[in-house]
Amino acid sequence: MLEVVCAVLIRNNRVLICQRAPGKHLAGSWEFPGGKVEEEENFTGALKREIAEELRCSIEIDENLSSVQHHYPGLSINLRAFSCHLSPDSPEPHALEHTSMQWMRCEEIEDLNLAGADRSLWRMIAPRIESICSP
Repeated sequence: MLEVVCAVLIRNNRVLICQRAPGKHLAGSWEFPGGKVEEEENFTGALKREIAEELRCSIEIDENLSSVQHHYPGLSINLRAFSCHLSPDSPEPHALEHTSMQWMRCEEIEDLNLAGADRSLWRMIAPRIESICSP
């Protein structure tokens, strides 16, 4: 089982969602940014590294939200989500490895073509995130 971490990055009552690039597994689907945990890495260290690599920004991790196991054809993952915010001195995120990225209201996320693991995770954490994102 592959360990994967993702950031539920919140700013101004919105969550950052990224669209997977053509040629990648699950191309065109939307996901929370993050990636694989490497050997000798802890979850939070892996998440900060992945966000820096994918979005060229830095984050602060607020809390461990939940995790979900998902089985894609030929690949099983354990996706662990953390609520996060941009570090005060962070540059704006840039979609370096994704086709697109958007700051979305919580109610908009349910309508997206989320990757399977991200959809399962969102259904688990949406009530908590919606309370955080309420204006």
